[in-house]
Amino acid sequence: MKQKLIVIAAALLALGASAQTDAYIKLHDQKAKHPRINSITYPGDADRLDMYNSIYGHGAVIENPWVAYRVYMDNRQSLDLYVKAKPQLELDVTGFYTTPEQMNQGYGCDVLWAGKSIAAGSFRGWQNRQPVTIDTVASRRQTVLSNRQIEVFDKDWNYNGHKIDMTQRYSVDPASRDLFVEITLDGYTPDDLFCTGIQKLETGNMGFISPEGVAASWGTNVPDKAHPELVEAVGLGIVVDPANIVETLEDDLNYLVVVRPDNFGRIRYRVIAAGSREKDGFKNGKQWIRHIKKNEL
Repeated sequence: MKQKLIVIAAALLALGASAQTDAYIKLHDQKAKHPRINSITYPGDADRLDMYNSIYGHGAVIENPWVAYRVYMDNRQSLDLYVKAKPQLELDVTGFYTTPEQMNQGYGCDVLWAGKSIAAGSFRGWQNRQPVTIDTVASRRQTVLSNRQIEVFDKDWNYNGHKIDMTQRYSVDPASRDLFVEITLDGYTPDDLFCTGIQKLETGNMGFISPEGVAASWGTNVPDKAHPELVEAVGLGIVVDPANIVETLEDDLNYLVVVRPDNFGRIRYRVIAAGSREKDGFKNGKQWIRHIKKNEL
């Protein structure tokens, strides 16, 4: 742990004043200006594809010096991952859509293909022993709370025959690559279960999940199916608060943690991620799995 802190401190010293965080929502406009906004709300019956496409990047974006995430503005609310080649803020430049020229200049890129998986720590319902998306709500809102935190709010989520108000808060810190997640639920019942987790990578997946709510995976995938020649090696990890854990398991696509709220209606966990394109980062699955087991178990 001491060595890890020294490495982080050295990286931040090299970054100087730029070692910060950023969060934004940008509109997708015809003139490609993509103005920033603070918050956006859609009625629950809005077309999901219209919501998804109306925001540049398809949802709110948050970044620290090493990685960035976007939260899809639709019923999936999936967490997608962007990994950098060197520690810096850059999403305001690339917007998750890095060009070949920018990649040659040392910028990072989108590295994950989520598909039907739980991706990188997305939050789901849990019904009939499988994850379910947030399909029926009165309204959906995404808000930038600060340059370190974004919020997703679902009003009157119709779940197991009753309505739940759900607030998801995603936070980053300039001294850590972690994404900190806190879900607050109002209106749930003691029988309601939910889940989170990380996906198994498409090719050559290595991974594990422990009863303690710690999981990791490493493998390769093609994040842009229009460019199958662009292959990315990715490491994912998750650490769930023991107060929330019901059970851990895996299916064909995911390592899953079934959870329920604590006495305060909260579910908390951390998402950890890296990619081989990071210049001084992890280069293979053995390194990544060993790192997660050593530092999180």
